[in-house]
Amino acid sequence: MPPPRDDGMVMRIARGAYRRIDRVVRARLRGMANPRRLADLQRQRGLRVHLGCGDDRLADFVNLDYRLTAAVDVAMDLTLPTLAPRSVALAFSNAFFEHLYRASRGPHLQRMCEALAPDGACCYMGIPYFRNIARLYVERGPGTAGPVFDLFNVYRYTHGDPEGQPAWWIGQLHKSLFDEDELGALLAASGFGAFVMFAYGYPGDVNEVPVTMGFYATREPIAPDVLRERCLSFLARFADTRIRLPTLAWIADPRV
Repeated sequence: MPPPRDDGMVMRIARGAYRRIDRVVRARLRGMANPRRLADLQRQRGLRVHLGCGDDRLADFVNLDYRLTAAVDVAMDLTLPTLAPRSVALAFSNAFFEHLYRASRGPHLQRMCEALAPDGACCYMGIPYFRNIARLYVERGPGTAGPVFDLFNVYRYTHGDPEGQPAWWIGQLHKSLFDEDELGALLAASGFGAFVMFAYGYPGDVNEVPVTMGFYATREPIAPDVLRERCLSFLARFADTRIRLPTLAWIADPRV
């Protein structure tokens, strides 16, 4: 006699197949709609854009990435974002800038500076801070992924540990190193009127040491104390999720 039919198993297989087909159809429909969404975006003003969002969606931002993930509102090449001049009120990114090729960093920042409204700002964070990375390694200081800041800890920041993303290894790879001299020179050469830089620890690391850095920059000249105040006000929304605010330290001399 044939074995009894397992209707429950048949239904589970059918539901799994339906979900896979549904995901493929939705992805194709979103891809077909992306050119229209991009054209609409280029006509808007007062934008709040989240660059390199990956799978991390911010509800009050337009989420942008080169991959059309479930979190993305509009897909575009972020090397030179196609945003209209003076259309952006706030540009934010987290753990994005280090993924650009070295030669693309300056042109990217120039494009973003041009895209800023006169009173707009850029806040990029999650950038590996090589000065502290190197210091902690040489001193065998506390690690973020273990008790000691060993070569694996260094590799996570200098290279991005891309083996964890085999489908988009090149995209995950960190392609540049940063400290305050490197980042400050790029910002100054890109046309920003003022900026401040900061280092901080990441919530949940084994040791929350300041091996990541960020900047807050404006198109127009603004006093450093005002920039710091605006920066802290914005970063407060990410307290204890993307940044441990008590570890934040301002680095280098701000340029106005």
